[in-house]
Amino acid sequence: MKRKGAFYDPLILLLCAGIFFFQPPALAKNAAPAVMHMKTIEGQRVIIPAEGQKTIIHFWTTWCPPCREELPRFQSYYEEKQPDVKLITVNLLHAEKNEQTVKQFIKANKLSFPIIFDTKGDMMKAYNVMTIPSTFFINEKGELEKSVVGPITVEQMKEWTGKKS
Repeated sequence: MKRKGAFYDPLILLLCAGIFFFQPPALAKNAAPAVMHMKTIEGQRVIIPAEGQKTIIHFWTTWCPPCREELPRFQSYYEEKQPDVKLITVNLLHAEKNEQTVKQFIKANKLSFPIIFDTKGDMMKAYNVMTIPSTFFINEKGELEKSVVGPITVEQMKEWTGKKS
């Protein structure tokens, strides 16, 4: 008996992994990303990027295998309470099945870091996200220092947050 969705699994993997080679540059190095006033899913108001502190912005979905693999690493990093660094993750809700599915995923995986729902794709467009996962490292001046398309490690986050801008 054929598994339902067996046709779609390879397509999802190609979307998540294969497009890495065709990724246009997200933002020019040191470009000032759009400043956005958002609310986390808990209702906390945040300014992205955070003023006067380093900010890591990470874009993800629940159906992306590399995203699912790396989210526990973001949780681990968040739990270590890095000083002077704001971690903000952005779920591309407009690309998800529904909000309830995402909330169940967050609860099942015990994710407690700040999460914002990008309901219309506005943040995705502002940061020119073409592939997920994508991570942006913004310095204290609000300038993009680095962007990574694909999964990242805790060590990569610590390496960037530990260096002086």
